[in-house]
Amino acid sequence: MKYKVCLIVDNPLRDLQGIILIASHLANLNVKCYIVPMYCQAFDIIAIKPDMVVANYLRPNNVDLIKRYKKENIKICILDTEGSPGRDLNKFSESISKIKEKDLVDLYCLWGHDQYKSFKSKNLFNDNIIKITGCPRYDFCSYPYNKTLPDISYKKPFILINTTFPVGNPKFTLNHKIEAQAMIDMGYEENFAEKYAEDSLKVNIKMIKVISQICKKFPKHNFVLRPHPFESTEPYKHLLNNSNLEIRQEGSAIEWLNRCEALIHLNCQTAIEAAMLGKEAISIEWINTNHLKSQSPPGEISHTPSNLDELVHLLNAVLLNKKIKPSKKMISERKKLIASRLYINDGNSSLRASETILDGLTTNKKSSIITFFNFKQAMRETLGFKFYHILRKLIQRKKSEFRRNEKSFDYADIELIVKRLKKIDHFKKIKVSTVDNSDLSKVKMFSQNSMKIST
Repeated sequence: MKYKVCLIVDNPLRDLQGIILIASHLANLNVKCYIVPMYCQAFDIIAIKPDMVVANYLRPNNVDLIKRYKKENIKICILDTEGSPGRDLNKFSESISKIKEKDLVDLYCLWGHDQYKSFKSKNLFNDNIIKITGCPRYDFCSYPYNKTLPDISYKKPFILINTTFPVGNPKFTLNHKIEAQAMIDMGYEENFAEKYAEDSLKVNIKMIKVISQICKKFPKHNFVLRPHPFESTEPYKHLLNNSNLEIRQEGSAIEWLNRCEALIHLNCQTAIEAAMLGKEAISIEWINTNHLKSQSPPGEISHTPSNLDELVHLLNAVLLNKKIKPSKKMISERKKLIASRLYINDGNSSLRASETILDGLTTNKKSSIITFFNFKQAMRETLGFKFYHILRKLIQRKKSEFRRNEKSFDYADIELIVKRLKKIDHFKKIKVSTVDNSDLSKVKMFSQNSMKIST
């Protein structure tokens, strides 16, 4: 029997490469894989009716969809897009513990030992369900996958500035207060979420001022600002008055880190990726707050100037010597962090995840009988994708299309990644194709946006 697996992509810029890597390993194991955009999952998964769904998270906002999949006797694997958030993983596991429907999960792929300990402390899942695999997207920091990274379009030497203010400076909603409510809906405490959102707004303004100052102090050197994919670029546009700065949001963080001379950030998880790629990260720590810091990478992995003068001194060292040296403590903290949060920096997380998924497919597990009804999903399945989206656009007009378009991808995007992977002998037989009717259980539900990876 040839198994079918649907893998959901949350944020294409961040997640698509890693998801395709898993799918390619699975295809070599004779599994048909379907790459599904997050906003098409309610249609395409019902249309394809796979043996397993690899979901991008388990949160209150997707429990109803997971129930619907289980009603079709589809197995559920969680491969969380945020398996190492912040300094305190217990807060993350606490939010999962509040979800009553945890028994719907057949497999949960964990990023590392810290997440495993956190889950075990809350007794969230049995050991036959949770498996430490590492995070597949970080495989591209290691050989041989780092050799498949594309060359970015920016050709000059540059210092990369990664910002992470999707709550204070949201792309998809009107303001930080709406984002605070979204955090509450995801399980964060109300006081924390509101304070975090307020700090994110205020510190974003301070960060912009710092960026402007360093552009002016180093007029002959280039800076590339890469806002978080869920951030609006609007507040940053006046920085373009500095001829030595460009704003870019295309490509993955790893692609840009691979080419930069150093990274400037604040509370950004890409500092971990920088360490894995041998790049030095500098955190603008003097504008930080305790609430924002709680969501930052733990340990002393970045250089932490305490004011603008110290930042300028560090940048001078980068630009003159092309390198700043980490302390022995920083080197130790980085190794410790990668081992505890990301399991092993060996480029095999995607392989471990694919083998775990295959084991889950071949393990017979008696599914619970799900009795479930959701009016919105019933409307989707009654109307089908085409007519439901005509109706949705009439009601919502343009307000939801922006978010959907930003999280979309197409055949060419996947083909480019697969073409690069084919440089590795192991993936020579992998091919991308559109999904035809013979793959579908319910044709009218299919969005035409999911793609198939097979051999």
